[in-house]
Amino acid sequence: MSEIVLDSALFVKRAEKIFSAWEKPTNDIKDLEDVTALQFVLGEPSDDAASFDKSSSVHLYLLGFEFPSTLILFTKLPRKVTFVCSSSKAKLLRQLESANGIEIDIKVRPKDEAAAKETVKDLVLSLGDGKIGGLPKDKPTGKLVDDWNAAVASSKGGLQVVDVSVAVSDILAVRDGDEMKNVITGAKMTSTAMVHYFKSKMESIIDRGTVVPHDMLAQMIDEKIGNDEKGADMKLWNKVPSLGDVDFASAEWVFTPVIQSGGKYDLKVTAMSNNDPLKPGVILASLGIRYKNYCTSMGRTFFISPTKKQESYYTSLLEARAEALKLIRAGAIVSDIYKSVQQFIESKSSTLAQAFLKNIGFATGIEYRDSALMLNAKNGRTMRENTVLILTLGLQDLPDPKKQGKTYSILLSDTVKVGQNGAAVLTEGCTKLSEIVMELEEEDKPEPVAPPKKASSSSKPNGKSPVKTRGAVGGRVLPSKTRGGNRDQVEQTTSEKIKANQVRLHAQRNADGLKKWEKGGAGKDGSQDKVVKRYESYRREEQLPKGVEDRRVYVDEQRQSVVLPINGYAVPYHISTIKNVTKTEESDHIVLRINFQSPGQIAGKKEDMPFEDPDANFIRSISFRSQDQRHMLKVFDSITGLKKAATKREAERKELADVIEQEKLVEIKGRHPYVLKNVFPRPAPEGKKTDGNLEIHQNGIRFRPDGPASKIDLLFSNIKHLFFQPSEKELIVIIHVHLKAPIMLGKKKTSDVQFYREVTDMSFDETGGKKRRARYGDEDEIEQEQEDRKRRAELDKQFHDFARRIESAAQAQQYELEVDVPFRELGFSGVPFRSNVLLLPTTNCLIHISEFPFTVITLSEVEIVHLERVQFGLKNFDMVFVLNDFKKAPIHINSIPVVHLDNVKEWLDSCDVPISEGPVNLSWPAIMKTLNDDPQAFYAEGGWEFLTGGGSDGESSESEEGSEFTASDVSDEASDSDDDSESAFSEGDSDNSGSEDDLSDEGEDWDELERKAKRADDKHGRDKGGDSSDDGKKKKGGRR
Repeated sequence: MSEIVLDSALFVKRAEKIFSAWEKPTNDIKDLEDVTALQFVLGEPSDDAASFDKSSSVHLYLLGFEFPSTLILFTKLPRKVTFVCSSSKAKLLRQLESANGIEIDIKVRPKDEAAAKETVKDLVLSLGDGKIGGLPKDKPTGKLVDDWNAAVASSKGGLQVVDVSVAVSDILAVRDGDEMKNVITGAKMTSTAMVHYFKSKMESIIDRGTVVPHDMLAQMIDEKIGNDEKGADMKLWNKVPSLGDVDFASAEWVFTPVIQSGGKYDLKVTAMSNNDPLKPGVILASLGIRYKNYCTSMGRTFFISPTKKQESYYTSLLEARAEALKLIRAGAIVSDIYKSVQQFIESKSSTLAQAFLKNIGFATGIEYRDSALMLNAKNGRTMRENTVLILTLGLQDLPDPKKQGKTYSILLSDTVKVGQNGAAVLTEGCTKLSEIVMELEEEDKPEPVAPPKKASSSSKPNGKSPVKTRGAVGGRVLPSKTRGGNRDQVEQTTSEKIKANQVRLHAQRNADGLKKWEKGGAGKDGSQDKVVKRYESYRREEQLPKGVEDRRVYVDEQRQSVVLPINGYAVPYHISTIKNVTKTEESDHIVLRINFQSPGQIAGKKEDMPFEDPDANFIRSISFRSQDQRHMLKVFDSITGLKKAATKREAERKELADVIEQEKLVEIKGRHPYVLKNVFPRPAPEGKKTDGNLEIHQNGIRFRPDGPASKIDLLFSNIKHLFFQPSEKELIVIIHVHLKAPIMLGKKKTSDVQFYREVTDMSFDETGGKKRRARYGDEDEIEQEQEDRKRRAELDKQFHDFARRIESAAQAQQYELEVDVPFRELGFSGVPFRSNVLLLPTTNCLIHISEFPFTVITLSEVEIVHLERVQFGLKNFDMVFVLNDFKKAPIHINSIPVVHLDNVKEWLDSCDVPISEGPVNLSWPAIMKTLNDDPQAFYAEGGWEFLTGGGSDGESSESEEGSEFTASDVSDEASDSDDDSESAFSEGDSDNSGSEDDLSDEGEDWDELERKAKRADDKHGRDKGGDSSDDGKKKKGGRR
């Protein structure tokens, strides 16, 4: 209680607002004309009482807190506010001070019942006779309430209590600046929860077919603002920048989120979520957040594969909402607003008119539902500016066109602010038809194949078809002349299908890129920018070491600085400002040259550092010449060592910059965790192979080793992908975890952790965990194979079931995690690092997890895939994955056999990944530098179109000069790495087009062809210049 601080100035300001309205009553406040006092009594707290009524609203409005068993009495002549409460509450209320002609009187109720009743009676007697304005509908309970009611009823003056709830409602309805700020913040939070969490979560559940009850989904939403055990989900709220500084301790749900689907719908304010599973069709969602005591809410309808009639009904309701927003303005009569909206609905359809709700909302504030200001046909109150309303338009029990005898409802609810010319919506989002409709694709069914039709009697007498058949001559169908004719036709069909989809994907990528960078932001702007670091060697002159008094070069290793004598002054330079140091030994002298970091140098990546003012004057170097060779050599070694140490520290800092420190793993309580025994982790925590048990706990998984090695904790919040790879054609069965952010495992950072068991060695017995006896010589070969297959199947089932348990545990904690199993039949070999490995596609990724180092490429993070070295005559091609995060280097997979080219294309196309291809390797560092320098200009100039511009021409033409073209392109690229990739492509296109012209020439005899070949050979020899070894080096250097 001692922490409660009351705002005396705010209390006086709002009390004065009540007195001013009371002294000059107008319109709906005329009920206060004959009232001599106003009583606002709050009884004892009760679980059965409404959470917020008008009495508690007045307490919160004036004081910011509820004071149970407290009476607030307003008297007009003179202006006076009297409190009747206990002694402990009186201590807090004494923070209020009289001001602006308003007197504050605090009367303490003694603990003695007789004395307490006497205090109340004396206060009633001081009122004399007349009317006391009260709120009888609230019906508070408690000793103070009983004593007060008894004293008023037995008063000699004949006091009469009258209901002034309408007048109080009108006074509290108009929001001032601080109140409106809280309302707007609450409205933003409500719409953020609806748009950025519920909508995507609901779509994910429906799309995956997961069984999630309404009340469980409501609980997931409820936890997003945090509770006593868990903080708010800032990942959600940070999506709206203005919500970053919200005080979540002051936020709570007005009501538990209401989710309805499956044909059972209730549009009343008292509706609740049941435990039925979420079903596709029509889904209603209502959310409401109270922020710093002020309520907001919104309700939306979502359609899954709706009919045209359902869409038209929703469109009509949306138009009615727009009409209502125009009518709700200051001075408008409530009943007139409702009738106008009702007539608008009737003009659309009689069916809609019958289903339309009897009221379209209510006023809200500290009290969520103000019963004195309901928006219906019977309310004659006048709208006032800055009143906040919950506008609710709904259609109840419409006949369901999909299910005979069933009904559905449509709800559209918002928090709005009354203005002079209409109402402003505070809870925007998910209102357009395109935003609330989700088309659920049915499972692919095989298209019915039409049976061959018999010859009809109406056919022509000669038996010829009236439509010419492709490949027919004179009515006879001739077989293809080539063995691959039919295959070419099938491949052409697949190629055309991929081409059409790729055109769409490339156009979409370019449009998304333009939209993303339309504000003109450069790629270097953002959180990953290089920051100008400030180094301070010494704060004061007294901190300089004593060694500088000798006016010699001094290396201060503790301060990481080099102190140089310049014009008799000791000038310190931090080691980070020094690029390197060189020495030149002469006959009896030694020259020490210190080179500094400065802009304009051709520096490597390690030396590339930002400058606060690149246009300032910089010292490039300083040279010192001395005969004391021993001292100069010592300085040289000290500076070199200090620079190496600083460079090493900086490299380690950059290496560990993205490493996170995970939260603490919460062990499961009440039962033993699910355990997968005798597994090996990779990479091993201590660098040594050790086995142990893998356990599933409340918020993650833990590997508990059998030996002294350290534990491995992986939290669900940091798991990005979960893979299960069976033992088919492998020596191990694997559960692999790919992390969102790397963690430290021992002394190394890693983004991938896997747990495996070997299946061939059979070193463990499932029954006892002891090593089995080797009896290979006594067993028959067939029996061994059968036992091996059986063991593989058992291990696969055991690991797969455990992976499913991890998935279920993560989803129970509201984390989107699914077990991904690789498709071995789609696998292809390639070189992601140094060795040739088998790469396996999964639903969401391309992986190799059988050997270290691991490869995990998330397809949703891929911007485009470019296939390099795709040309006739080459046995392998390369694949480059360009990621959405342009700061990351593209991922290369080299030496993929060309026999997999079509399969790779079809797989990428089926995953909606844009593909391009070219005959040569490109200089990707130069391309990414151009892109990062100005992404907006990159996409404005066509984006990735330069990769697809000459792909079809290169495929369709094959010439004898193809190899010469490739060699020249590769050598050009190696000799000049700064050349733009588009120029390389344009040269390649011109060569290809020239070869097409050569191929198109016809009618030349063998003599002419031989002369052309001789000229081409002579030209080829002159271009090479007779130095084949250099040319070979260039070719090799051109490859990446």
